[in-house]
Amino acid sequence: MPSDLSVWLIAVPNDGDAEGLFPTLQQKLDAARALPRANIAELAIPTLKTGTLDDLLTLSEELPKLDTFFTSAVAKVVETLRNLLNNDPVRLEQHTLVNERPGDDYLLKGWRWNAGKYGINRSLRDIIDALNKEMTSIDNVMKSKLTSYNIAKGQLTQLQRKRNGNLSVRSLNDIVKKDDFVTDSEYLETLLVAVPKAQSKEWEQKYERLASMVIPRSSKKLTADEDFSLYS
Repeated sequence: MPSDLSVWLIAVPNDGDAEGLFPTLQQKLDAARALPRANIAELAIPTLKTGTLDDLLTLSEELPKLDTFFTSAVAKVVETLRNLLNNDPVRLEQHTLVNERPGDDYLLKGWRWNAGKYGINRSLRDIIDALNKEMTSIDNVMKSKLTSYNIAKGQLTQLQRKRNGNLSVRSLNDIVKKDDFVTDSEYLETLLVAVPKAQSKEWEQKYERLASMVIPRSSKKLTADEDFSLYS
């Protein structure tokens, strides 16, 4: 069953009284307390060029697949916006508009077929192909933008870690000085090591035996934060 937020599109036979059918439906649904009148609207869909029976049979097989794709594409856009807006329903509603109007208003308050974009002189196949092409383009653009956003977000996270993280991940440009390095020898190289605080004493006792070319008593503690001590 569709949820309470679903929109139902119902095709009803005219039985020769097209003008009187909609008010009758409104009255009956309202009387049965099934739906208030404000939630019922008539969608004036023009007569379209249906083509041959074979064309209709082919389209009837394709439309369920396109419907699934269209629904998925729109759902991904809404879900992406929801995540970007921290699941704020008010802000989400402001960003999920159709022609600058809320979705319900767009459908229930004067919906009109876009004849300029989907001319009724075109075949049904052409109109469906145009809709599919447009939705595919929207889906591809959203995927590209989401990829770019995730890359930028990852770069920002790395930059923040370098600026605000502990000594094992942050940039050391504003911490170490030129005097902390041996610069006037072609045989000596200064290394910087971030040592967990709990292992600082062990480092000071054993660093000289980590390799054969370590200068004894050369390690110097440069600074420390809550988690690490930085040694040269």
